[in-house]
Amino acid sequence: MIFYKAQGLSVGSSLVEEDKLDLATSLLAKAKAKGVSLLLPSDVVIADKFASDANSKVVPSSAIPDGWMGLDIGPDSVKSFSQALDTTK
Repeated sequence: MIFYKAQGLSVGSSLVEEDKLDLATSLLAKAKAKGVSLLLPSDVVIADKFASDANSKVVPSSAIPDGWMGLDIGPDSVKSFSQALDTTK
């Protein structure tokens, strides 16, 4: 979630290491300057609390509402990450 927050996107109530925001911003800038794309989740599993009885759903990574927290990557992200890893050497 820190890379999304570093881009000014809403991360709801997700846990973010605030002291690492500058680092995330710097890494995004370096990647852009070198023409490298960072593989970030396109969708996430969110929940309204961190508990086994929490309400959960899958949303686009850029659409985490207030009061909800990102907890895991979503199914579309699993697919794209798997495809990216399949092409590595």
